[in-house]
Amino acid sequence: MTPVVGMISDFGEGPYTGIMRAVVRSIAGNADIIDLDHTVPSYSVLAGAYVTLYSYQWLPRGSIVLVVVDPGVGSAREAIAVKAGDYYFVGPNNGVMFPAIKREGFKRGVALSPRRVVSLASERFRGKLFRPRWIVSSTFHGRDVFAPAAALIASGIDLEELGDPIDASDLRDIRIDYIERVEEGYKAMVVYIDKFGNVALSAREHSMPLSGVRRVAIETSIGTFHAQVGRTFSDVNPGDLVVYVNSFGHYEIAVNQGNASNKLSIDIGEKLIVIPLA
Repeated sequence: MTPVVGMISDFGEGPYTGIMRAVVRSIAGNADIIDLDHTVPSYSVLAGAYVTLYSYQWLPRGSIVLVVVDPGVGSAREAIAVKAGDYYFVGPNNGVMFPAIKREGFKRGVALSPRRVVSLASERFRGKLFRPRWIVSSTFHGRDVFAPAAALIASGIDLEELGDPIDASDLRDIRIDYIERVEEGYKAMVVYIDKFGNVALSAREHSMPLSGVRRVAIETSIGTFHAQVGRTFSDVNPGDLVVYVNSFGHYEIAVNQGNASNKLSIDIGEKLIVIPLA
């Protein structure tokens, strides 16, 4: 079976994603690379965790999920590779992969040793390096640590050859499911905003039951807004707010043919209060 590497990053446009793809193919020439998303909002580990959780499961079982949303690159944060359920996850130990690993179930993992990764990768690398040896950059671990590690796993190298063992308790935690019951209603957090300005919340149907509710008030730092509870965007007129359950099972706020994040003046990581009205 052809190994599959699914890539997620906040790199956007530019050479970085292409270089990581090139590294993977120059080490694991038969790997099939799937770009899941390179538009994660810059530096947002929270949004990266949301995207990773709801993207990886569409990859074939046995795939390697390569996640580079890494504002702490070059710092003391660990680089890790984990076998969880039917998948491998490679990326920084900053929480960006935690919800996906938790869903799959941690089996084993390592704190990647850049020295070991580079040594093994150099033996298999079929590109032409511009240096006499592979030097790990302090600012591009996607190229020098994570992509080579993912490629080595795709080539059949065992995790334990890439670093020292870690336990599930060593993983940095992050929560994308959060709800707080307050007197007025429900306090939730913004976990993702897509290119349309749709605002995904940390609340789900079971944690913020709105069955039978037709309208809600939304309290933000700039004021109170009213929205209809619907099933899809066109349940309201263009320009109006609607709250619905999105395709990932989270409540989301949108403006039909408009931008909800701009209208609410809210960003990822901020909290708001949803108040059922009738």
